[in-house]
Amino acid sequence: MLKYNASMLNLVFVAMLPWLTACSLDTTQKPQADQLAADIYAQLALGYMQSGHLTLAKQRLNKAMQLMPSGKLTLEAAQQWQTMQPVQP
Repeated sequence: MLKYNASMLNLVFVAMLPWLTACSLDTTQKPQADQLAADIYAQLALGYMQSGHLTLAKQRLNKAMQLMPSGKLTLEAAQQWQTMQPVQP
């Protein structure tokens, strides 16, 4: 009888596992985390541009663009990057 109860308990737990994990996931956190990360990368890009570390600036700007291409700070950093590039004839 005890073995039967343990098996039933395991079965109930396994059946409820997807429901339990779905309840613990917050889908609103990912976009907020991406926005925060993109803002940080954009701020780093701006700082690196200002200090003349253009390779690092480009890397951080690319990461910000991957995460949040239409973010305010990402667009500001991209615009600053464009003004720093030489004009092609």
